[in-house]
Amino acid sequence: MTTTVLITRHGASEHNLTTHLFMGRAPASRLVEAGREQARRLGRRLAREAPPARIVCSSLPRTVETAEIIAALTGDPPVAPEDDLWELSKGDWEGAMPNPPPAAEQARVAADPFGFRYRGGESYADVVARAAPVFDRHLAAPPAGALLFVLHGDVIRALLYHALRFPPERIGAFQTDPCALTEFRAGPEGLHLVRFNDACHLGPDAP
Repeated sequence: MTTTVLITRHGASEHNLTTHLFMGRAPASRLVEAGREQARRLGRRLAREAPPARIVCSSLPRTVETAEIIAALTGDPPVAPEDDLWELSKGDWEGAMPNPPPAAEQARVAADPFGFRYRGGESYADVVARAAPVFDRHLAAPPAGALLFVLHGDVIRALLYHALRFPPERIGAFQTDPCALTEFRAGPEGLHLVRFNDACHLGPDAP
């Protein structure tokens, strides 16, 4: 038996528009209307192709709202918010550090992108340690249908590392667009990547 495992990032939010600063997990950030439309488009695509039987999401408002929009368009599967799927905390940098950061800070991140811990915050290694057990727990009890995770960009990268075990210094090499779709097949031999960051449903000609 195999399980279809789908992963998406939340729709565009208020703090995705503040690109000159690192915003991190920013609990106050809500979806903007463009983000809601992205979620509706993804929901319509999943309703046609792979309606989720269960949706797991970060418990931050922007991921919960994205998950609920998708659920409303795909038969109202249960939505399970998880605190341990919150975005990577940038700590003291959130809302304060310019993006890109000063050269000295860029050098520190570049020297160890996986293990670098933001002051007062987390590293990618920390995110893997808290998010991977949640991911594995839901995979261990798969629903009778597709399993959808609605997450944040850095959490998606952390779980890609957990699933694929690429060199950790490549953790930042994966682009994760709002409401794009990544698919795995989970079976006895583990996880197999089927597609990554597929956003064809967000194009101008999408139904």
